[in-house]
Amino acid sequence: MSLVRNKKSFTIGVIMLLSFILIYVGMMSPKFGNGRNGLEYADDMFNSLSKGSAYLIKDAQKIADDQKGNNLKITVKASSHDEAVKWSKLYTTAGANVTVKESSVTIDGDFGKILSAVVADSDFMYHNDSKALETKYGYDGREATNNWNNSLIKIDGAMKTKAQFQQKFALIKVQQKALEPAYNYYGVEIKQVADYKGTVVFLLGFYLIYTMWYGFALYYLFDGLGIVVGKAKKKAA
Repeated sequence: MSLVRNKKSFTIGVIMLLSFILIYVGMMSPKFGNGRNGLEYADDMFNSLSKGSAYLIKDAQKIADDQKGNNLKITVKASSHDEAVKWSKLYTTAGANVTVKESSVTIDGDFGKILSAVVADSDFMYHNDSKALETKYGYDGREATNNWNNSLIKIDGAMKTKAQFQQKFALIKVQQKALEPAYNYYGVEIKQVADYKGTVVFLLGFYLIYTMWYGFALYYLFDGLGIVVGKAKKKAA
């Protein structure tokens, strides 16, 4: 006895499911440049477009400029003496007077100039130019960016204990608008949505249609087998 109840629906379901599988195999083949498959291409594209919309350096620089003339004198502790020395290079280059004692770093300088140095380095890293930081500090640009972040976190904590909330707010904003995007998006190509409108519309449309295609394939397949969803019958009282 055949399990198929509706041959037409079953045939449509099989054809749709097979075409779905064939398209998936095509997407997963490395045909989209640099050995990437379709999913990797789409992921890289949306990462690049996301980076293009995360450029907030000008906003961060304005925050830094507003803090110029405000002195920062604070002591923070690194995880080791070597890390403390690397931190000192950052703040010395930013114009601050820095003293290192074992793993403790005492920083005395213009807070706005320090934040401006953070913004400038973030701009280099946002544009994937780690060499600029390596030349400036003598070690890897990614590590330098991470050292900025780690030391600012320590400064943030110290400001909280001193109730320096205005400076703390400025520091956090510079981290969010400049430092974090620069570090997280390092190595990602910058692309603007305005330049890839057609690609974006196609990818989003394809995702929507492809998902629905799979759902309808299963619907017709199960309908052909006589498997349907309905309300449960009420039991007689």
